[in-house]
Amino acid sequence: MALTFAPEDLDPYRLPSWARPVRYDVRLRPSLDEATFLGSVSIQLDLDAPTEALVLNAAELDITGCTIDDDIVGWELDEANERLIVVPAEPIARERVRLRIEFGGTLNDQLRGFYRSTYLDDEGVEHVIATTQMQSTDCRRAFPCWDEPEFKAVFGITLDVTDGLTAISNGPEVERTSAEGRTVIRFADTMVMSSYLVAFVVGDLEMTDTVDVDGIPLRVVHVPGKGHLTEFGLDVGAFCLRWYQEYYGIAYPSDKVDLVALPDFAAGAMENLGCITFRESLLLVDPERSTQNEQQLVADVVAHELAHMWFGDLVTMRWWNGIWLNEAFATFMEIAACAAYRPDWERWTSFGLERSVAYNTDSLASTRSVEYEVRSPLDCEGMFDVLTYQKGGALLRMLEQYLGEQRFREGVSHYLRTHSYGNTETNDLWDAIETTSGDPVRRIMDSWIWQPGYPLVSASLSAVGTTLTLEQHRFNFAGDDPDPEPGDVTWVIPVAVRVGDATSTLLLDSRRAEMAVTDLGAPIVVNAGGDGFFRVAYDSELRSRLTPEVLSTTSTLERFNLVDDAWAATVAGRMTSVELLDWLDAFSDETELAVWQAIVGALRGLSRLVDDDALDALQQRTRAMVGPALTTLGAPVADETDLAGKLRGLLTSTMGVLGNDAATIDRCRDLLLAADGGGTDLDPELIAAATTVVAASGDTATYERMLEGFRTGPTPQDQLRHLYALAEFDDADLIRRTCELAFSDDVKTQNAPFLLRLAIANRHHGTAAWQFLRERWSEANARFPKNTIVRMIESVALLTAPDDVHDVQSFFAEHPIEQSINTQRQILERQHVNAALRARESGPLATALIGN
Repeated sequence: MALTFAPEDLDPYRLPSWARPVRYDVRLRPSLDEATFLGSVSIQLDLDAPTEALVLNAAELDITGCTIDDDIVGWELDEANERLIVVPAEPIARERVRLRIEFGGTLNDQLRGFYRSTYLDDEGVEHVIATTQMQSTDCRRAFPCWDEPEFKAVFGITLDVTDGLTAISNGPEVERTSAEGRTVIRFADTMVMSSYLVAFVVGDLEMTDTVDVDGIPLRVVHVPGKGHLTEFGLDVGAFCLRWYQEYYGIAYPSDKVDLVALPDFAAGAMENLGCITFRESLLLVDPERSTQNEQQLVADVVAHELAHMWFGDLVTMRWWNGIWLNEAFATFMEIAACAAYRPDWERWTSFGLERSVAYNTDSLASTRSVEYEVRSPLDCEGMFDVLTYQKGGALLRMLEQYLGEQRFREGVSHYLRTHSYGNTETNDLWDAIETTSGDPVRRIMDSWIWQPGYPLVSASLSAVGTTLTLEQHRFNFAGDDPDPEPGDVTWVIPVAVRVGDATSTLLLDSRRAEMAVTDLGAPIVVNAGGDGFFRVAYDSELRSRLTPEVLSTTSTLERFNLVDDAWAATVAGRMTSVELLDWLDAFSDETELAVWQAIVGALRGLSRLVDDDALDALQQRTRAMVGPALTTLGAPVADETDLAGKLRGLLTSTMGVLGNDAATIDRCRDLLLAADGGGTDLDPELIAAATTVVAASGDTATYERMLEGFRTGPTPQDQLRHLYALAEFDDADLIRRTCELAFSDDVKTQNAPFLLRLAIANRHHGTAAWQFLRERWSEANARFPKNTIVRMIESVALLTAPDDVHDVQSFFAEHPIEQSINTQRQILERQHVNAALRARESGPLATALIGN
């Protein structure tokens, strides 16, 4: 039948809504040896009106047949728009039909859709796993479907696999038959859900014993020989499943949970309903050999993905513009769950460091609003960044602290109950919380979601000290308020202010507000508690009241903010680097990890501004600042907290790398020798720190030792620790070897971009690493997962020599990263910011350090 419309007249990004899938029955037969698969899908459709064609998504598939209610029909592929157009002989006048499609495809190496993952067994034999990653728009590469989140349906999956292979999917196995060397496994139907949540995995895999979590079976699936690394992930998973059901007040919405560790995975993990997939390093861990941060990463990611089972899977955004809320809420919930799982980790405090990463992007002119129009799949790819995860999560934390935890939680539960199995827009959440709390939630959050950037709240005291004035302007690294008109850009800011011992909160919804102060002379802390998403600038009087004695009474997060805000002010030109160093001296007695993380971050930034004698002097000052704190900590003791050990590791690596302390370097070499010799009771934090320190000062023999540690490390964390240490060496030839290694088959394509990023960040040889990547740019784009390309180049922002700036900027003017164009612009702008900082501050800082 001839169509009365032209395919090119359709919206190129949104499917027509005249047909809606109700149920899919998918059958797949993968051949792991040949890296191919055959399949069929039967789709039950509801039609809103008579139609002459069905339009759905398909990409990189060979379509071999189509029927509608058993009648053979024609079809055509629109490859440019990744669509299959099915054309019956006569218009379809029925309200419900069944579309059946036969197809074949390739298990690709791009880590998307239905793809190929590999691992080596103990004898060096390669094994293949066929697995999936559908988000955002790659389910169409596994089978034809309506591949948009609004088209929710039930999925019935059947896998036809070689005898002896393990096969899993979203639902539990319900039927198995075997014949002629093949096993056909049918899985239980899913709940109504979006196509991007479908998952199936086939390979030579093992499973842990099932843990019964109040009736929910929980397992970890892994490659053979790694069962001893599963206990921690299982424990976190069991805790979070119970905790989320209590928090949401809603039962887990599926039948089982499999946590699946994959050797090759482009993202960190994926919230497929009941079949959550992970990078191995983010699920498999040995608590006896790993650092607190390595364990925390596993806990965070397991918690994040399980949070999605409700917020994202049960209730789903209508279109990809809402993906930010899915990810922001899961980020918020991962921190909340981990704070409950391990209170001693002080997870809300350490989240301040992650929030600071979002500040760095949001301080740029090229930042974006949290939510923005998403039309194409490329637009959607740009949503997976720090503004979605960290800024979004921080805004939800700010709202929760303003409303109170219980009222916020009641609103979330109301939202999930109201929209279960459905799709929503962002405002649906604000309206639900506003309904239960009575507060102007939509007005508050709209001011943060729909405009880019964030505020600097300036705090000043009247001459007689009785009035505190708060004034908001947009903070940016350019230094001046970029608002075109002073009244145009404001936020509705919950500002907690502590005067002496009394804390009050005001909603700053105008440019300027005043508060009466009755406790004259008392120290004043703006953003008391530290959870507001804004920076603070105190006038000289208020700053003078923040003495070391006063600072000792503030919370860890408040002190972190004071240091972090000072570094940001230095980058923006509101404070000089010399003033920053003097300000850091006020924290010489600091004992908390989070504050030291901010201090070390500032010292690392300052170290990029000077060279030669001035750098030697800064290293000496670093040793003077860090050494006493490290001495106070002393050697590890059995009953110390995890954060104390983590602080010792941070201070050790800072002394050895930023401080270039010979004694620390020698101790680190001794530690690694002891570890190589099979030493027991070695502290993982010190071993991790020593790995970095020894690499930064190491020779070729050290490089070979690190390379061997990467190849033979007993855990994923050990392997990555040694791999990334290969980018730390101060040797041009060794850094080139590292870059070449990244392009070899020895390094997984999921890890190689991050190794190159670290090589470009190398203080001494970053330019050479960049030139290496520049020469192999086309190969990198063809070889590495698309979502990692822009992350690979993040560190070019650290190349601040004029020739480097010109080269990088010119190159990317001709080589845009289309799937991440906004993030690319931000990286290039940050390079200009860093170059301006060095040009402005290197001379004065050098003069202050060496007195010339």
